[in-house]
Amino acid sequence: MPKKGTRRKWFLRGLLCGVVLLLALFFGGIAYMRYEAERLIVNRLEVRSDEWTLPPLKVAVAADFHVARDPDDMARLRRIVERTNAEKPDLILLPGDFAAGLRPGQSAEPQEIADELAKLQAPLGVYAVLGNHDHWQGKENFIRAFEKAGIPLLENRSLELEFRGGRFLLAGVVDGWTQEKPDWDVLLPTDRLPRIVLTHAPDIFDDMPEPTALAVAGHTHGGQIAIPFYGPPMLPSRYHRRYASGLVREGRNTIFVTVGTGTSILPLRFLCPPEIAVLTLSGTPPAVPEPKVGVPPDV
Repeated sequence: MPKKGTRRKWFLRGLLCGVVLLLALFFGGIAYMRYEAERLIVNRLEVRSDEWTLPPLKVAVAADFHVARDPDDMARLRRIVERTNAEKPDLILLPGDFAAGLRPGQSAEPQEIADELAKLQAPLGVYAVLGNHDHWQGKENFIRAFEKAGIPLLENRSLELEFRGGRFLLAGVVDGWTQEKPDWDVLLPTDRLPRIVLTHAPDIFDDMPEPTALAVAGHTHGGQIAIPFYGPPMLPSRYHRRYASGLVREGRNTIFVTVGTGTSILPLRFLCPPEIAVLTLSGTPPAVPEPKVGVPPDV
């Protein structure tokens, strides 16, 4: 029978090994989450909507940049611009949160951010709305910067765009996280044209009128950290997982919420890599009637 001192020695060794293993798992997990936060992917999706009656439209969506006052963050922004342009989209939509941090001075200069985003290229143009972080860091500074850079900010206004012989309505909605809900009747005056809606936080989609061919938003980051078989434990939305990320269909509305390109609060992601979303929007093809049995085809 082993002596008491020997048993205690083995117990302490086992305890030490367990602590070392837990620490290795913890710091290894943190290192991986830091790595994933920098692993930008291109998320290409085919989006079908009965409300889209024009030829297929390729839309690039990039949100939640959170560019800090850091050379590495500006380099990250340049990579986002380069990879977005490489997709050759017809239209580029930027659903806000260009700024980083909660306090003044944490974010890169608005003009520096806007000038880099001005390098984005699409035949139908580049359009943006501001997010809650942009409001907190100084809304007026971002408005001036984007105006100088030539990027239209669609703050509660809409316009018609021509595309391959047809027209559609593009509407931008102010950030519902920091502003009152929009007057939809003014913003979407007609349903004769296919409609695309751009905003920052997706909660306003709860009362968005039908039909909307495509509505895009960011803000949620997909929770940044997802638990296997459960999903994100926390989301900045009063509807929690309803608009967490990805495609959502509600009635005649098709909604897409991107997980964004950056991080906030903690520079970590897990099972939720940053993305540039490239959506190919097309209408639902008409059903082909099945031939009737025993009836000869028309000649």
